[in-house]
Amino acid sequence: MILFLLFSGCGDTESTPSSVVVVPSEFTLVFMDDFEDYDPTLWQKSDWANGDPFYNAWCPEQVSINEGILELNLEGKECNLKTHASGEYRSLDTYKYGRYTTKFKASDTNGTISSFFTYTGASEGTQWDEIDIEILGRDPSKIQVNYWRNGKEHPLTLELGFDASLQMHTYSFIWTPEYIKWYVDFVLVHTVAENHANNDDSLPLNAGRIMMNLWAAEGIESWSGRYEDNTSTSSSYDYVKYEAYN
Repeated sequence: MILFLLFSGCGDTESTPSSVVVVPSEFTLVFMDDFEDYDPTLWQKSDWANGDPFYNAWCPEQVSINEGILELNLEGKECNLKTHASGEYRSLDTYKYGRYTTKFKASDTNGTISSFFTYTGASEGTQWDEIDIEILGRDPSKIQVNYWRNGKEHPLTLELGFDASLQMHTYSFIWTPEYIKWYVDFVLVHTVAENHANNDDSLPLNAGRIMMNLWAAEGIESWSGRYEDNTSTSSSYDYVKYEAYN
């Protein structure tokens, strides 16, 4: 089921005592998708190859939804002129300031990256802006948080205190004009502030697509680890929620 809500304020004003001041929420729920079914008006299953450093291409059949769980499946299989296929799920619309939340279980396969992020770039006719949550299969006890501004990245690796490949956990980030904050299981783990310098170290400015993918890397093994050919693995997502920043 996909829940769409676009409203401001909160509560029933007719039943609110006149002595009570209703303060609008900082965020307004735009949608929450708990993956009961595939909605092609909201999402797209990618069907192309990105090129380096992606060892795999994207094919729609590598995305499946079963019993309320979205699965992205990586395997040795011909796909868009690549020898390996995996799944990428991306929103049709772009979104900007707000709170982005998902609950997912990462792959534990060496050389793979399980992700939740926003992205826009040359293919969208914009500068490359991105906000990332990534878990590397080589060590799923860590999370990499990152943001890109005009093609410049700012990665940071943090200890999770658990193995993200064993069960689902909740990951989110809040993006505003003044800061980005990342959360794990609703606990704040990292904050970056706007520098007001209008340079490549300032925060992202461009609205981006909400994206999830599972990919095998090549040429960056010092970071990703080495993926072994024909290894099958998956990452699983319980829901995605976007709340606009008021």
